Amino acid sequence: MGLFSKRQRPFTVRYEAKSSEGGLDQVLTMANHTEADVVPVLRYRPLDFYGRELPLVSVTTVQGTSRGQVIVPAGLEVRDLLRFEGPGCRSVRFVDTEVLELVEAEPTGVDKVPVTVMVDLDKQATRDPENFWGIGVQNQTDAEMRVRVTLVELEERDGDNPRQPVDWVSLEGDVELEPQSHDVVWLPEGVRGRYHDVLGAVAAPPLA
Repeated sequence: MGLFSKRQRPFTVRYEAKSSEGGLDQVLTMANHTEADVVPVLRYRPLDFYGRELPLVSVTTVQGTSRGQVIVPAGLEVRDLLRFEGPGCRSVRFVDTEVLELVEAEPTGVDKVPVTVMVDLDKQATRDPENFWGIGVQNQTDAEMRVRVTLVELEERDGDNPRQPVDWVSLEGDVELEPQSHDVVWLPEGVRGRYHDVLGAVAAPPLA
């Protein structure tokens, strides 16, 4: 061993402009390497392919990580989705992230992130927006869980550019799940066919 060793940073963030597996583009993944549940409040600085700042581009977070709305439990990773607007928004390929606050949350006992999927009328997972009638939410932990659930509408593909979220809506109330349980939240008929994906995260209480 050398004289120096690399220590894992307590909280890390990575951004992927375009999915390599056909999933969501512009995904931000937060990893909590500590033994405490935390609520991050983050600020984003968009960069182009060469690492140059794009000062006229604004960044919005779908799950509210810029506003402290989700918990990243100890030892787990949580995803958010970013939207870029303004001149140069199509040129974003990297994001420099600043942690404004990292607030320790009350322990949740959660050791797995919630599972959220689009389901059809038979409660089977689907990727087809036309068959998206409800949201399946699963708690695989031995603790109670409050889940923030957000539906995401995506734009049409624009060449090889990352696909932007154009609209999203979070359920008015968090989904509350007993340990080792699941539930289905049915959607109003008027929204069927509009949304393309669903995100879930452990909901944070309001920051003081």
